[in-house]
Amino acid sequence: MTGPMNRFDDLAPGRLGGALPGAPQPSRRDRLRRLVHDWSLEVTPRTVEALASRAPPPGTQIYITHLPGHPFEEVIATAERLKTQGYDPVPHLVARAIPDRTTLESWLLGLTHRAGVDAVLLLAGSLAAPHGPYADSLALLEAIDLRDHGIRRLAMAGHPEGHPQADAGALEAALISKRDYAERHGLSAWAVTQFLFDAEPLLAWHRRLEELALDLPIRAGLPGPASLATLGKYALSCGVGASRAALAQQGKRLLRLARPQPPTRQVLALAEAPPPGLRLHFYPFGGIAATLDWVEALDEGRFTLEERGDELRIVAP
Repeated sequence: MTGPMNRFDDLAPGRLGGALPGAPQPSRRDRLRRLVHDWSLEVTPRTVEALASRAPPPGTQIYITHLPGHPFEEVIATAERLKTQGYDPVPHLVARAIPDRTTLESWLLGLTHRAGVDAVLLLAGSLAAPHGPYADSLALLEAIDLRDHGIRRLAMAGHPEGHPQADAGALEAALISKRDYAERHGLSAWAVTQFLFDAEPLLAWHRRLEELALDLPIRAGLPGPASLATLGKYALSCGVGASRAALAQQGKRLLRLARPQPPTRQVLALAEAPPPGLRLHFYPFGGIAATLDWVEALDEGRFTLEERGDELRIVAP
C-alpha cells in the first residue's frame, strides 16, 4: 500500500528498501515492487469525482492541476476535500496564472489555512503571456517566502526531454536556483517530471543532475493505461519530446490491441537500475480507475513477470 508521502529516504543504504554493501541483489520482481511503492497520482478538480467510487489507499500523494481559465477556488476546494479524506494533496501553483501578489497570498492562505496543506508543485505554466508579475516560477520565488505562508514542502517541475519555451541550460539553472531556494528556506524539495513513454530520457536526465550535484529526489511521470490515440494527443499537447519515438515504435503492436495499454515497458526499464529516491507519478489519461487498478496490483504484488522480455500480467484479487 502507499506509505507516508515523500519517504525518499527509504532507499538510503542500510534503511528499509536500501541495499547494504555485499547484500544479495534483489530479484527483478522485488526491484519492481520497491520502485512502485509510494506512487502518486495526478487529478483535476473535475476528475477527482472518480475517487468517490474508486479510492486510492489512505495517505496517497495526490497532485491537483490548476486548469487554464478555471478559478483557483476549485483547486483549494479539491485540496480541502482530499485532505479531509486522508490523502496528501499537492496543489499546482502556476506562476503565470497569478495576477498579483495579493492574489498569490490569498491563494496560499486558502491552501494552508482552509485546506490544511503544506506542499505545492510550483511551475511556470503554459500560458502564452503571464497574467501578472510572475513570468516564471523563479520570479515568484524571488518575490515571496513560501515558508512564511505555511508551505513546508516544495515540488518543482522536471523536464527530462526539455521544454519548448526554454533550452536545457536555462532549465538546469532554474532547477539549481529552486533547489537553493528550498535549502535556504528550510523546505523539503523534490522534482516531478513530465510524463514519459520511454525510460532512457529520465535516466539520462538523472545522470546529468548528478554531474550538476543536484541530488533532488525524483517522481518520474508516467501515463496510466490509455489508448495509443489518447497518449499521442497528450504527448503533442504537452510537448513531450524524444520518447514520442518510443510510442511510435509501439504503434502497430498497440493498434492491434483493443484495451488501453499500461506503461509496462517504462516501469520495467526503470526497475532495472532505478536512481536512488526514484518514485513514480501517474497521469491517468485513460481514467483514474484503470490507473489505480494497475498500479495497486503492482504495489501489492498481484502480478506475474517473465524473467526475460517485457511481459507483465496482472493477477485478479
